[in-house]
Formats: sequence, C-alpha cells, structure tokens
Amino acid sequence: MMIVMDASGSMWGQIDGVNKIVIARDVVRESLAGATLTQSVGLMAYGHTRKGDCSDIAVLVPPARDQIGAVAAAVGDINPKGKTPLTDAVRQAAATLRHTENPATVVLVTDGIETCNADPCALARELEQTGVDFTAHVVGFGLSRTDGAAVSCLAEETGGRYIKADNAGELSDALSDIVVAGITPETVAEEPPQVEPKQNLQINVQLTPDSPPLELGQIDKLVLDLIRQPDGKLRNIGYEPVTAVKVEAADYILRAKFEGGQVELPITVDRFDVTHATVSLNAGVVDFRALHLTPDLIDPGFITWEVTNVETGKIQGRFTPDLRSVFSPGTYDVRVVLGRKPAVSPPPVRIDITAGDVTEGEILMPHGALRVQALSESGERLPDSFVRFGLWTLKADGSRDRQVTNGNASDRPVHAMPGDYLLVVEDWGIAKGGKRKVEQAVTLQPGTAILRRVTLPADPAQPIPEVRP
Repeated sequence: MMIVMDASGSMWGQIDGVNKIVIARDVVRESLAGATLTQSVGLMAYGHTRKGDCSDIAVLVPPARDQIGAVAAAVGDINPKGKTPLTDAVRQAAATLRHTENPATVVLVTDGIETCNADPCALARELEQTGVDFTAHVVGFGLSRTDGAAVSCLAEETGGRYIKADNAGELSDALSDIVVAGITPETVAEEPPQVEPKQNLQINVQLTPDSPPLELGQIDKLVLDLIRQPDGKLRNIGYEPVTAVKVEAADYILRAKFEGGQVELPITVDRFDVTHATVSLNAGVVDFRALHLTPDLIDPGFITWEVTNVETGKIQGRFTPDLRSVFSPGTYDVRVVLGRKPAVSPPPVRIDITAGDVTEGEILMPHGALRVQALSESGERLPDSFVRFGLWTLKADGSRDRQVTNGNASDRPVHAMPGDYLLVVEDWGIAKGGKRKVEQAVTLQPGTAILRRVTLPADPAQPIPEVRP
C-alpha cells in the first residue's frame, strides 16, 4: 500500500479555522498510532518542495513492513508549496509498488483536482487493465461535489472507494476505514442521511495560490461579495479574509475587492456540501514601522501613512501607528505622516512590491517637539482661544518662508524635523479685536522637547518689537 499525500499550496486553506495540512498531519499520525498492518506501507507526496513544478513528486517512505512509525514521522515534515500533479503521482506510486507483478493499493488524499494537464480517469483505466490486482482509494478532503466527481473515477475505475471528508473527524474515519482497517473494495459503507451544514461556504483569502491564507486582521479594506448567476443579484458576505456563511445553493461569482485590486472567482455552492473557495489576490504585504528616536515624544495617535503608486500617482492612506497592509504589485513611495502634515514628515522610502512577498522597512522619526505658552505682561497664561502660533521655515535673510505646522498656545506639542525655524505667535483677543504678533527664532534638536514662553503686551498702542535671540 502507498499513501499519496497532497502537499500543494491549497493545503494551506482552512477548515473551521485550522489549516488543512495541519489537520492532515495530525489525523495521519493519530490514525496510524498503534495500528498493525499486514501489508507493506509507504508514503509519497507531491507539491511539497517547489512552486509551479508538475514533476515535484517524491517517495518519502519506501513501502515496507513495519513502516507505520516512519510514515507518521514523515507526514509531519510535509510543507505545502506547489501544484497538484495527482495523476502522475498515482502512476508513480503504482510503478513503485510494481502493480503489474503484485497486488497493489494506492490511497490518495487530496484537497484539489488535477492541475498539470493529465487525465486521472484515463490513468485509472490503464492501471486497472495492466495491474495484477490494483486498487485506488481516494479521500477528497474538503472537495465540493463537482471537484470530487473529477477525481472519484480513480477509485471507481479500479474497484476502490471515494470518500468525502469535510473535517478532521471525517478524515480520520476515512483513513481508519481504508488504511488501518484495510477494508476491501467490496465493503461499501452505508450512505449517511444528508444534513445541511450550518455554513455551506468557507472562504479563505491568500496573497498568491502558493501562499498561506491570510489571517483575521492581516488585510484592511477588504470586501467580499457574492454575485448570483445568472440574475446578477449581489450579496455582501463579509470583510475578513477567513469567512464562513450559509448561502443559497447556486452558481456564483465570488468577488474580492481590496485597496488597489479586485479578483473574481466562479464557484458552485451546494445545499448539503461545504464549498471551500480560495481567493488569490496576486498581491504583496507591506510591513513598515515608525522608529522613534525618543520614546513617548510622539503620540502614536498623530501618526498616519501615505503609500503612493509611483506609476499612477494614487495615494492610499492608512491611519495606524505602524503600516501592515496588502497592495498590488508595483513601485510605491511609503511615507509616515505626523498629524496629516507631510511638511513635517521624513522623506518617503521607495519600495517594489512583489506578489506573495512581505516588504519590510523602518522610517526614522528624528523629530523635535515644541510647546508654546502665551503669557500676559503680568505673567498670566492667556486663554487658548485668544492665541495661535505657527512654525515657519526661514529664508536666507531670516524672514519667514512657509508654514510647516501650527497650533494654539497650550500644552499639546507640535512636531517638526530638526532645524532652524521662525516661531510666529499671534494674539487675537487681548487687543480688543486688534491682532498682535511676536516672532522668535527656534531651533529643534533631534528627539528633544522644548518649551517656549512668549509674552504678549496688553496695550494695543504699544508696538511689539520683533525678538530674534
């Protein structure tokens, strides 16, 4: 007997919130624990070492007696990556078992259909004709009825069994029936009564076909819609990359929209089956951190991000202290913004985003912080409603050039990049409608907070000289 395990990238899909490959590893180990088989047993896998390679098929444990422990150990090292060449895998398993000379049984565990342009039904007829006593059993792990029909012929044409397994318990029962108990092809299990599942559609969203599924919270601005065919009726079904819902049995277009892209996938949902739909966005992850020079100098609530597509000029905003989000492939400028004021923000970082990859980076925040207190001539704090101030860059002659940030005269600081500035404090209330102004030079040092007290004379007839210390 040869167990053939599907290790294609789709095995990273989830059932009840658990990756299918994790379920399969645990179930195979638990099913084989303590079993005693009368025939030799071996293990093969496909899609476990390379992406996009239809020849990625290998014998992990050669068939022999007393190999149960080796098979259980090898299953734990399988790491899904590639395609689904299940037809060639079964062919190689039969050849390894020398099916033309000996009775041979192949047990295929797959969560997908053939993806390498081969015909499993034609192979089944060939093996049945050339084999001494060849039997293939197929366990469809999370397959819909439509996909199950595409691979069940391997069992039907060779006198084996096709068993549908939609969760860990059903997979365990299937492997116990076929592998451990060694049920013969003539033993047919009684069909259980059909029961409608609580959710008949399970959706997992991933970056590429070969990537692990995204988890809750890993993608923002995601919208999942079902468009019923052929009438086009639309139903929104969620905003998270892992979604399970109950929907009417019908043909649909599953549409996933995210900031910068959209993907559509045709699916068929059955009343009594759980349809597992995996949506690949063809996108990459950007994971950037704002690196603070001085802890607690900058309130994280001040920080936002701008990600600009260099080719289109489109700007996407993210209102979080750190940036972790999904974007379509391309070249982007990433900028961290303080208080939505690009003028006081570090220069952007240019990155190239590739589908399936995570682009990481850090942007240093070397800012200084400035607090301003406006005082009357008697030394009293002036009401914030009377006073406004702005921080300006300087021209060559020392006069003000352009304003980079502003605030009121309170204890809430403003931030700017290190450098020399002109502080302009204006009074709109003391002079009974007259506007008065004081200008002072200010230098901000990296990672340093300073307090500047400014006295505004109360007499509107008294001129206020410009102070430039």
